[in-house]
Amino acid sequence: LFKKEDIKNFDLLFESLDGGMITPQIFEMLVNWDPDALKKHDRSSEKSLLNNDDHSKDTFEIVLKAGMEHFPDEFGLLFQKFRGKTACETAFDNFGANVVMPIICRWIPPSEDNLIIYAVAEVAPHLENIMTIYYRDAVFARDRSGRTLSQVEFHAALRRGSQSFKANASFYANATDSQIESRDPLSGLYPFMMLASGDCSDVDAVNFLLRRYPEMLTSNTNTVIDILIRLL
Repeated sequence: LFKKEDIKNFDLLFESLDGGMITPQIFEMLVNWDPDALKKHDRSSEKSLLNNDDHSKDTFEIVLKAGMEHFPDEFGLLFQKFRGKTACETAFDNFGANVVMPIICRWIPPSEDNLIIYAVAEVAPHLENIMTIYYRDAVFARDRSGRTLSQVEFHAALRRGSQSFKANASFYANATDSQIESRDPLSGLYPFMMLASGDCSDVDAVNFLLRRYPEMLTSNTNTVIDILIRLL
């Protein structure tokens, strides 16, 4: 008796596309039965089906299409990582960005409302340049919380802890008021709070931001106090 869990147990999604005999009808039937198998296609790995070195260009496109049908808010799992590498990067390495980007654009059409650039800024900022070439209109949009791209980039860099004040003071000196005063929706914190919390707090950066924009403390007093109380 064929069971749903057999799809992962026997890696049937991959098998339905493997060996030079692509069977999209069988693949589609299996995906519709267990869409989550796209995220983890076998029982021994946390790797998504899209993030696979064994794809051809055709099978990569079939899997991306299925991912967009079932996980559009996650951009078809294009930026799900395995061992620090996104499916998008794996495809770039295998086929080249000039081959992969037209495929991506077929199933994630460029438009001013498309937030793919924001996902890239959060997860794989080194891909922003190539994505901006194809999704240039989206640069002027805002994300679901109303942030601009520069605010998203600023918050993401703080969350990654990749910009210490001593190593890159110009990062903070060049920050705009809108970046400094905007609240990160993922952490619920303002930038100076993000820098003050956690195991690697950056006192110099906190001091710099508050001296640069002291209104952060006076114009949002109640909100700031509420957040600080939760952090204690």
